[in-house]
Amino acid sequence: MKRILKSMVAVAAVAGLFSCGTEYEKPTEGSQKGFALSFFKHVNATVEAGENVVVSPYSAGVALSMVAEGAEGETRVEFDNALNGCLFKAVDLGGNDTVVVKSANSVWVDDDFSIRNRYVDMLQKDFDAMVVNLNFADPATVRAINNWCSENTAGKITEIVERLEPGMVMMLVNALYFNAPWAEAFPVRNTHEAVFHGSEGDVTVPMMSRTDYMNYAEYQGCQMVELPYKGERYSMYVVLPAAGMSPDKLLSYVNEGLYDQAMSMMNPKKVKLTMPKLKLETSMILNKPLQNMGLKTAFTAAADFKGISQMGPLVLNQVKQKCYIDVSEKGTEAAAVTSVGVRLTSARPEIVVNMNVDRPYLFFISDCTNGNILFAGKVVNL
Repeated sequence: MKRILKSMVAVAAVAGLFSCGTEYEKPTEGSQKGFALSFFKHVNATVEAGENVVVSPYSAGVALSMVAEGAEGETRVEFDNALNGCLFKAVDLGGNDTVVVKSANSVWVDDDFSIRNRYVDMLQKDFDAMVVNLNFADPATVRAINNWCSENTAGKITEIVERLEPGMVMMLVNALYFNAPWAEAFPVRNTHEAVFHGSEGDVTVPMMSRTDYMNYAEYQGCQMVELPYKGERYSMYVVLPAAGMSPDKLLSYVNEGLYDQAMSMMNPKKVKLTMPKLKLETSMILNKPLQNMGLKTAFTAAADFKGISQMGPLVLNQVKQKCYIDVSEKGTEAAAVTSVGVRLTSARPEIVVNMNVDRPYLFFISDCTNGNILFAGKVVNL
């Protein structure tokens, strides 16, 4: 009988030895940004037409990394490849009194299940994870997990798990919270009602507007602008596809090289930017996109998680992510929680550029010091 492991985490990369003692060759190390773009594209490919998408590649990466560190054999290789050869461990995300950026990890283990001491030590040392033993048959355990999520996302995500399925023995959770004011706020007096041309029809929404010098790029009708947050470590990049081009079509072209090229094309220009206020909440099961990224055996009886426990065999049951984002004149508040389950079974120009975000668009919230993408989204309807 296989046991279910459920976890909530962010991006990870793995290196190590197979359980048989044969050393395996670690894949060429890629970038966390490369994983983030691939993850965003694969998730977007699984959603229904007309559906908005908000994901946190960083949160997913951390969660998957915690699980990956307990994988062995072919399962470990698949994690390495899916994670682009990267490992997302606990790092200082650079928050302060003005900009709040917080990532927290927790691992919940059933009282009747034991995990290897070295795995516990690794979770605490490399991921700063809180490891808790509780009775999974007690409804209070679900409340404890959800309360932890709420506390670590400032109450924005209050539930990540509805119930613990029979056979569930472990849940790993990453919570990511981001709250930052713009370096230059949108004047509230400029906010006005205007039409957003969504994929399912026109709708009148509040539009923010400001004119200022901003990093800006344009190529074949596509426009991109950078909106820094205070402290300028983090920025939101708003990408408006050319007229007649859908965000899906534009995203299909995006890879790490093209993303970096677009960033290098940005220069200060005087821009009149008009864009909608935004508040979205999403909940997604990530099994299918992760399987499409090459994570095949982890969800089957062929899974090898002997690095986690001798009380196997274990199999991933479900990887789930909830995200919240609120973009206003003052700044952005965003949160994400990712869960993974395992079960036991058997130069300034004079011209002002106009960028009117009144149709479907993409956005990225990135760490400017290393290019890591905390959040990514596609907005097609409001």
